[in-house]
Amino acid sequence: MSGSDGHRLGMDHLGVILMTLLLGGSVIARVGQYTAAQAGPAVVLSLLLAALGAALVLARLYRVVTQADMADGLHGLLVAGWGRSIARVLCLALLLECTATLAGAAQSGAGHLHAALAAASASSAGTLPVQVTAAAGLLLLGATALMRPARTVLLVCALLTVKIGIGVLLLALAARYVHYAHWIPWVPPATAPYRFGLGGVLAAAVPLLGIFASAGLALGVPGVPVGGLARRPLTMLMVLVAATLMLIALAALQAGLVDYPALASSRPLTVALRSHPQLSWMLPWLPLAGYAGLAALQLVLLMLATRLALPLWPLGNEGDPPAACVATVAIILLATLLALWLPAGVLPTMPGPVGLLVVAAVCLGGLQRRSEVTRSPADAVLGMAAAALCLLPLLR
Repeated sequence: MSGSDGHRLGMDHLGVILMTLLLGGSVIARVGQYTAAQAGPAVVLSLLLAALGAALVLARLYRVVTQADMADGLHGLLVAGWGRSIARVLCLALLLECTATLAGAAQSGAGHLHAALAAASASSAGTLPVQVTAAAGLLLLGATALMRPARTVLLVCALLTVKIGIGVLLLALAARYVHYAHWIPWVPPATAPYRFGLGGVLAAAVPLLGIFASAGLALGVPGVPVGGLARRPLTMLMVLVAATLMLIALAALQAGLVDYPALASSRPLTVALRSHPQLSWMLPWLPLAGYAGLAALQLVLLMLATRLALPLWPLGNEGDPPAACVATVAIILLATLLALWLPAGVLPTMPGPVGLLVVAAVCLGGLQRRSEVTRSPADAVLGMAAAALCLLPLLR
C-alpha cells in the first residue's frame, strides 16, 4: 500500500474503502427486491442511472476537497463550509447513525453466518440467538479495529476479496444456466405508477442512487489522503465503474436464472440458485460472502465513527492513539448494547439519510466558503445538482 506509515492511507486504501461502502452491504439483495417489485430485468438501467448520478456527486466532492485549504476529513470540510456549530450537529447525527448501522450490520452478518451454517448442515447452526452472535462478532471486530488504520484497511481488503471472489465464481459457474426467456419482457409493462415500465426503472434508481452517493462518506475515514485526490482524480470514478459493472452482472444473472417475481426475498440469489440443483453446492457460499462483506462494512463504519467522535469530545487529537482507542471502545460497547437489546431487522444495515444529508452539506459547503469573485457558475451548478441528487432518495 502507498501510505507512508500506519496512520496515513494511500489512494489504494481509499479505493478499498469506497468499494466496501458500495458493495459491502446487502446491496445485491436490494437489487433483487427492486427487480421483483419495480423494474424487472431492466433494473440494470436503474443501476446505470444511479451510477451516473453518483459520478456527479463524486465529481463535486473531488472539486470540494481539492479546493479546500486546511480542511481534513468530513468534520473539517463541514466546519469550513458551515461553521463549527452546524458541523458538530451534523457529525453527531452521523456518529449516531454509524453506530446504529454498525449494530444493524452485525445483526445482519450474524443472520448470514447462521444461514451459511444451516446450508452446510452444521449442527451448531441456530444454537445462539442472532443478537448474541452479533454482539460477539462486534467485540471481536472491535479488537481488530484497534490496529493502525492501514492494517485495518488490509483486513477490510481481505474480507472484501472473499465477497467479490465468491461473486466472480458464481458468475463464471452459473452463467451457463441463464435462460434469456426470463429476461422477456425486459421492461415489463407498468401495472401502477412507479411499478414496472420506465417509471419503475426510475423508482428503483432513486434508492440505488442513495446507496452509491453514500460512498462519499469515505472522506471521513481517518488517514484518507484528501490531498492525494488532486494527483489521482480518477480513483473514485474507477471504483464506481467497477462496482457498477459487478452489480449489473449479478443483477442480470439472478434475473436470468429464475422468473423475476421470485426474487422478492431477503436473499434473492439463494432463491435463484435453488431453482437449479446443479448449483446447490454453492448455497453455503452465498451467505458466507454476505457475512464477509458486512464484516468489512462494519470495520469501515467503525473507523468513520471513531474519526467523527474525536472532534466532538475532548478525547485528544486525531493522531493520539489512546484517544482513538477510547473512542473505538465506547462506540463498540454502544453498538453491542444496541445489537443485544433491539430485535433483528429494526436497525439499518447500510448508511442512510443522515449520511446523505452530510454528503449534500459538503457539496454545498464548498459554495458557502468561496467568495463571489472566485466562485464559478459551473461550480455553483455542479454543487447544487450534486446536493439535489443526494437529497432525492430522502423524498421517497
